[in-house]
Amino acid sequence: DSINQNRIVGSVCSECSTIAVPPRPVCRKCNSDDVDITTVEGKGKLITWTVIHIAPPTHLDRVPYILGIVQLTNGESLTGIVDLPEGIEPKFDMELVAAFEEGQEGAARLRWRIE
Repeated sequence: DSINQNRIVGSVCSECSTIAVPPRPVCRKCNSDDVDITTVEGKGKLITWTVIHIAPPTHLDRVPYILGIVQLTNGESLTGIVDLPEGIEPKFDMELVAAFEEGQEGAARLRWRIE
């Protein structure tokens, strides 16, 4: 639901303040189940990537595309498609921001783009 609202969410532990993305029902640091949902800043750095040449049917129109892992400013990581302008190659520590694109049947998709 949060992606459809153009935001990234995580769980924040009331006991130790650890933030987990995506949200988890139990804190992975202290095992507390006293967690709340919080919005997480959609900025980070590209830490690794691969180029996909054989895609599932939902992404055939994008081949080839970049699938990357972005480390968020809070230290958590998310995987997603990295949309770069033509002629721009991915680089380690490239700063990216979350963008949201309407997908099939109205469901939004998270994408990463240059700020």
